[in-house]
Amino acid sequence: MKPEKVSLLIVGLIWLAVSIRLLSTGVQGLLTLDIGPKLIIFASIGVIIGLLKGRFVLQKVATKYCNNAKSITFTGNDMYIGWIKVLGIRGFVLLGIMMSIGYFLRNSSIDKAILGIICLAVSLGLGYASKVFFVNAKAS
Repeated sequence: MKPEKVSLLIVGLIWLAVSIRLLSTGVQGLLTLDIGPKLIIFASIGVIIGLLKGRFVLQKVATKYCNNAKSITFTGNDMYIGWIKVLGIRGFVLLGIMMSIGYFLRNSSIDKAILGIICLAVSLGLGYASKVFFVNAKAS
């Protein structure tokens, strides 16, 4: 398997794993609400925002990473660490910022239902956009 393909699969799996973890946190937050109209409204808001963010923001970011992967020269040694090249320094800085924001929000006094909407939205956005990596890995 080509290093470019493995790298795109690894980045896609990272995005998908983070999406699943955030989905769990989002659902836990939303389940603090009683089952009823408020839960449906909050969940709907999270789903709509998440899918819009995935389609119009994160899908573009994922496509940019895939295009970067096409321009990178991979060697045989990059089979399992080439994904580091795909993300680049800017990607790791962004990851650090997002993790810091997540830590801050989880440890703040923000209402758990609001945190649930945020986590659900980010989760669905990442999950939606992660397909870009898998499609590009299959094509390479």
